[in-house]
Amino acid sequence: MNVVLPPMWFLNIDILIEGISFITILIFSILCIKNYKLTNDKKFLYLGGSFGLITLAQLIITITKAVLYYNASFIGPGGQIVIPLNLFDFVSVFYTVGFFAYRVLILFGLYTIYKLPKNVFEKDSLLVLYFIILTTLFSQEIVHIFHITAFILLLLIIKKYSDVYKKNGDNGTLILLLAFAGLAISNAIFVFARLMSFVYVTASIISLASYITLLFLITRILEYGKKYDKKKKQNGYNI
Repeated sequence: MNVVLPPMWFLNIDILIEGISFITILIFSILCIKNYKLTNDKKFLYLGGSFGLITLAQLIITITKAVLYYNASFIGPGGQIVIPLNLFDFVSVFYTVGFFAYRVLILFGLYTIYKLPKNVFEKDSLLVLYFIILTTLFSQEIVHIFHITAFILLLLIIKKYSDVYKKNGDNGTLILLLAFAGLAISNAIFVFARLMSFVYVTASIISLASYITLLFLITRILEYGKKYDKKKKQNGYNI
């Protein structure tokens, strides 16, 4: 398996970023599903489900990285991380499955977001899932394929939400759009993460900033709900 790892000094920060991302997206997913119950609008159910997949992916990658980073057998000469590619033991299988599951869930989550507000489970969904799994298998050896695929999906999402924003002019849509733009930029930068260590760090920070943007949206939703408590019971949150 081929992975791109951060510099040694960034290991703890990297896991912290993944943990914050997990918590942020989890809260966002819960609020989306809560809004679906208030409005019975299925687009919120699908949006919550899509981010639910990404939430699970973040949980998996956080645990996987924690095992990988803190296993002393992976620390080689000069303080560099060395992954034993030929070692077929529990740990190597664990992180191989972990990274694979993370990439599949991220890509399928992005695909379902792109499909909104249409029914996600259309006839072509199984075919798309097949190509996502195939892409992920290739990315086990060529990690750039994953980030390039995610970048393309995010560009499609950005185009879609740009059209939506032009029609409704809603600030919530704009915040989502900015968050997706940040994630697209981070994935584009991750493609070049092997060149220099600061590239990985930069991409990680931008990714975190994107999730903080979503956290800002969550705060906005909560404030809206408190201020217009009676109205939200009828109309739900304004995302």
